[in-house]
Amino acid sequence: MDVKSRWVRYLIYLIWLFFLFSIIYDLFVLPTRAIFWVSELIFAVIIYYKCKIPAWVYFSILALFLANLFGELFLGLFYIFPIFDKFIHLFAPIALCSFFYFIFEKKIPNKKILILFSVAMLLSCGLVWELIEHFFDYYFNTFLQGVHLLGVETYETGPIEVMSRLDDTIYDMFFNFIGSIFFAVGALFALHKKDKKKKI
Repeated sequence: MDVKSRWVRYLIYLIWLFFLFSIIYDLFVLPTRAIFWVSELIFAVIIYYKCKIPAWVYFSILALFLANLFGELFLGLFYIFPIFDKFIHLFAPIALCSFFYFIFEKKIPNKKILILFSVAMLLSCGLVWELIEHFFDYYFNTFLQGVHLLGVETYETGPIEVMSRLDDTIYDMFFNFIGSIFFAVGALFALHKKDKKKKI
């Protein structure tokens, strides 16, 4: 990270500690789901120490992880607002495409190719994520695929499916694509602006 001041580090450590608490808590609620929080925490720690990325990119990834955590475990936003999952799939590509961009910035000198590569990496990861969701739903009886709502009347029967698994997967990948387009347009605009300044 470009910024590693004392207070920034303290904030990051506090977020990590919260994730650790969430992992321990979820082990007593739904142990298989805790695997996701463990994976996110490990990823957050590794990229903090091993990857040189701007602070805003790192915090956007942390924000994405926290949105998943609160949306699933603490506030149940995925089961209250049907569009919450789609908002995540729209925001995630912007954060993760930026991550891939800065990770491979020195290895791919052509910036336009780098932007295209970052988008391709994101879309590939999105496809793998949908496969992981299917695997967990099939073998561990989770509710990762499909859009489900949970109200008072559904506590005994479980969440009500308001969007099928197939439709949810298609829309997730569509919003991943739209989010990556937002990134690509923004990155190309920033690149054009930077090139224009160099010519002056």
